[in-house]
Amino acid sequence: MSANVERKIQRGYGNAERPVTRELWARDSRPAIPAMRQFGNYDPDNQQVDFRRYYDEAYFARELDKVWRKQWLFAAREEDMPEVGARVPFDVGPMSFVIVRSAENDFKAFYNSCLHRGTRLCAKAESTETIRCPYHGWEWKIDGSLRHIPSHWDFAGVRPQNASLRQVKLGRWGGFIFVNADPDAPSLEEALSVIPEHFREFRPEDRYTAARFRKHVPANWKIAQEAFMEAYHVLATHPVGVPFNGDTQAQYDIWSTKHGHVGRQVTPGGVPSMHAVPEATAVAAADAFAMTMQQWHYPEAELPKIDPKRDVRAQLGDWHRAAQKEKYGRAVTLPDAVMVDSTLYFMFPQATFWLSESLPFSYAFTPHATDPNQSYFDVRMLLPRKNGQRRQSSPTVEVGPDERIQDRIDSFGYLSQIFDQDMANMPLVQRGVRSADPARHHSQLGAYQEAIIQHWNQVLDRCMGA
Repeated sequence: MSANVERKIQRGYGNAERPVTRELWARDSRPAIPAMRQFGNYDPDNQQVDFRRYYDEAYFARELDKVWRKQWLFAAREEDMPEVGARVPFDVGPMSFVIVRSAENDFKAFYNSCLHRGTRLCAKAESTETIRCPYHGWEWKIDGSLRHIPSHWDFAGVRPQNASLRQVKLGRWGGFIFVNADPDAPSLEEALSVIPEHFREFRPEDRYTAARFRKHVPANWKIAQEAFMEAYHVLATHPVGVPFNGDTQAQYDIWSTKHGHVGRQVTPGGVPSMHAVPEATAVAAADAFAMTMQQWHYPEAELPKIDPKRDVRAQLGDWHRAAQKEKYGRAVTLPDAVMVDSTLYFMFPQATFWLSESLPFSYAFTPHATDPNQSYFDVRMLLPRKNGQRRQSSPTVEVGPDERIQDRIDSFGYLSQIFDQDMANMPLVQRGVRSADPARHHSQLGAYQEAIIQHWNQVLDRCMGA
């Protein structure tokens, strides 16, 4: 996929009072970081997507083999395993891995299967000095080497040299842990592409999982992920956000190399959408944005008094930096874009990282073990660690397919309702793609606003050999 940034498409819709994202960034009151100075190197063709890939069982089986067994997958955070010997399972489709903190600053990943008769070795987060099979007691050290087999006399061919747990590749960046089941896979660095550089000053390694839920979604993993790859849905799905989120002014960038695919979706905050009523002002947008942030993130902070004669976004940025200083004791010098905007980085195939102090989240989308019509949506809130202290991850709240997120977890405040609004669409899409006219069984994607969706499906085609 070669660079192709010359396509004649309109890149957002704004005006002088409600500019597109790139123009807002150019006015930033703080020096730009690399993320704000770089733009994508690839425009996909306006490809439409065959709906069968969202539900066809044969496609699902090939996808597990061609994609999930060969790509770098976001599996865990370092704080999930706070001490040596701690471990967590990571399930993706029918596959399962166990990730272990094997030393103070070392992690390993193994197939989550006993070498004896295949028993699952790790079913939940736990911490012990060895990894022991619950069925017959075969036991390994936390580095994966064999420690003990009961009745070893009956297993003459089993020796420490040939009975270590089967290891898979593991990589780390920013406190995130990734695994790859393909021993010949290119490096994690290639897959991450521009992400480490863009997040350098954001320092995700200095954060911890303060809250987490995993939603069982009654829809294919691609349908769940695509819901967050565009801001086009804001008007119909989240209309309350239209007065202070510039969905029409959103920016979409794609960085594509041989082994790395990253998409970025940016929705500017504190600015009215072009869908908002004509009398909507930047000051009103800033007030609504600050009130929203106060409700879920800074309940103790005073709301800012916005001066309409000064840079409104700069005032929002300054207020947010002061709130961060008060709450976490940290001096934040990041530009207004990081303080105010919703900036999501998608790493193929299933990881999402927010470059945002307003919404400091990460997402992971994974397939169901057997059913292409189901998947899992894993959301973490990543808050700063005070004084660099190590923190343990908050437990994961499991949310069933028929449960609302807002009924199961309080930590996300009103944002739980926003997630529920997104999730309400999922079964409708899953049912709808199956019932589409067989003679026109494909999507009709927007050239710009849904470019990341187009690109992800191009990469899927390439992985699948289509």
